[in-house]
Amino acid sequence: MGIFFSQFSRWRLTKVERRGFFMLFTFLIIAVILESRPKAKISGSVSLSSAEVKTWLLARDSVLREQTQRRVQIFPFNPNFISPAKADRLELSAAEFKRLNEYRKKGNWINSSKDFQRITGVSNSWMAQYSDLFKFPEFLKSRPEWKIQSVEKISFGQATPQDLTKIKGIGPVIAERIIRARDKWGGIGSAQELMMIYGMTPSLKEALLRNFLLDKKSVSPRNINTLFPSDLSEIPGINFDLAKDIWAFVRLRQGLNDLEELQLLDEIPPRLFEVIKLYLYAMKNEPKEP
Repeated sequence: MGIFFSQFSRWRLTKVERRGFFMLFTFLIIAVILESRPKAKISGSVSLSSAEVKTWLLARDSVLREQTQRRVQIFPFNPNFISPAKADRLELSAAEFKRLNEYRKKGNWINSSKDFQRITGVSNSWMAQYSDLFKFPEFLKSRPEWKIQSVEKISFGQATPQDLTKIKGIGPVIAERIIRARDKWGGIGSAQELMMIYGMTPSLKEALLRNFLLDKKSVSPRNINTLFPSDLSEIPGINFDLAKDIWAFVRLRQGLNDLEELQLLDEIPPRLFEVIKLYLYAMKNEPKEP
């Protein structure tokens, strides 16, 4: 017995340990009682059509709308510089944005709201919503000469050297050559004649034709087999020495049936041959007029 009590005494709890054990036991009892209580049933239901819910939904929608407007607020902008993201915010269609991009890639500029609508094809309602946000450079407002004006073209026969040198790439030397050729040939009536002027390039020719009108010349093609050197030298680009070579070539072949035979002459470059075709034709045994 003494041994038993001595072993039991080793398991005796202190006062603090007994208090802690008691509190734990009490907490467990309370938890079991609370868990065993019957659950309270939720009575009633919320109606989505009630006035309170409708008021709350309206208030929420108003807040969301205001947040959205703040997030997508569009400030004044230059319509020449619209990014894909900006186009999406502006509600531009893919076709409208593509037309704008293609126009700008050519180096063209939009200088007014009318230009923008004409180029992109946006609707009147779109313009009413966004056109007030367009912001163009100040110099477009202060310089009326930037507006597109229709200028009546003048012909090469009326042009002065000063008129010609306004074209980029045309200096005083080439302008003087154009004037001399015009006076010698009785005007410049074709693009082929224009290319016969020394120093002329295809790009300069196109620039001149965009700004000046060709002269009206009455040209009646003549049979090369019936002409003399003096007649041939009247054709633009043919001097008297070349006219004699052409005349001798025609006599040597006893006349030409096809003007293309002239290309056998090394003295006649392709540009000159294009002019010759405007003034001459070839036909042996041409019937005489009654």
